[in-house]
Amino acid sequence: MRRWLATGAALVAGAMLGGVLALNFQGASSMESEVPPPTVKAAPATPLTTAPAPEEPPTTHASATPTVSPPPSDEVLVAWTPGGLPEGFTAKVADLAGVTAVAAVRSDIIHLVESRDAEGRVVDRPGSGFVIPLEAMAFDPSTYGSFLPKEQLDRFARLGPGQAILSATSARQRRLGPGGTLELEDGSRLTVVDVVEDALVGGTEVALSLPGAKSSGLATERYVLIRHGVGRKGMEQAIRELLPPGLAVRIRGPGETPVLRHGDAVLPQAAIKERFGEFAYRPGGGIQFDVNSAWVEANIVTEKVPLLGTITCHRSLLGALRGALQELERRNLGFLIDPDGFRGCWNPRYISAGKGISRHTWGAAVDLNITANPQGLESVQDPRLVRVMETWGFTSGKDWLIPDPGHFEYIRPPAVEASG
Repeated sequence: MRRWLATGAALVAGAMLGGVLALNFQGASSMESEVPPPTVKAAPATPLTTAPAPEEPPTTHASATPTVSPPPSDEVLVAWTPGGLPEGFTAKVADLAGVTAVAAVRSDIIHLVESRDAEGRVVDRPGSGFVIPLEAMAFDPSTYGSFLPKEQLDRFARLGPGQAILSATSARQRRLGPGGTLELEDGSRLTVVDVVEDALVGGTEVALSLPGAKSSGLATERYVLIRHGVGRKGMEQAIRELLPPGLAVRIRGPGETPVLRHGDAVLPQAAIKERFGEFAYRPGGGIQFDVNSAWVEANIVTEKVPLLGTITCHRSLLGALRGALQELERRNLGFLIDPDGFRGCWNPRYISAGKGISRHTWGAAVDLNITANPQGLESVQDPRLVRVMETWGFTSGKDWLIPDPGHFEYIRPPAVEASG
């Protein structure tokens, strides 16, 4: 449900220059278009050769594998904490000895009510109180440029209020290129001025400059990029000492995760959409909300599977889940699943009130043995169950910053053939 995103072999990750990784997402969107998609070109990021470090999971996840195994570098790090960075944290990091540049990135969900192409034709208009959720980021061009390839600096520096950059994945989903417009729920309008490689904008859908983000409600600093010239171990220790006692932090370097951003153990929302489709929804006052019926009819199915009985999930997930459960049965490991501990698959909802959209909204995750494995506690899942689920394309939440050991999120095609 439960953390925002970004690993998976559905991601094809490269290395990055100046702290940015190049990657592509695979999948297909289910939203229908009123106009044909424009041709959009995203400039590739220049790779930086950096080595994966063994410190901190998700090395146990069935996750994205970098296409190279580069040599080590300690120049760039990303740090993030659950729910956003503490107030004043970025300024404190900037004051650390050896830090030469920092850039805080804000990120939240914004609501699209209409989009038009460069000729003014409507592309998306959900209507009837429904909106399309977009993950957006906001950056300060004066600091974010320190983490971009030099040839990309001008594209970000000239981004002004009322303008937006789309990631390549988002441009495909939006069927938009430069000149297109996004009208938001609050009445503000953004003009698309560029399309860039996903990794240059942290795998998000829409990028704004800080002046342009004020009216869009992007207020939460999710992660900070750090350039430094001292040893990795000492820098990490100094960063951790700036945080309140007990607050978990994840620190990564290039090559250790497909893209430097927060919530890097699961797929970003753009990748989820490309794989499972994009819906419009009607926000409510609580945790639950309504999803447009056309998307539900096209993607959500109810079927009977071994060990769990009748369940409702995304059609793309069911084959892998059935295969995993059949394998448990074949290996006489069915007892590792407690049917009473199953807490569902498709469940349109927020992660929690006012926060991001749960992956259960897409029917892209299952909760198993929740009674013995509640969120926030150490996993007591049998390792054999976890290994089988990972073989079939699921990642476990057991090693997340806030552990969610009962949560298994579908992030890639299985390593074996589904049957039955």
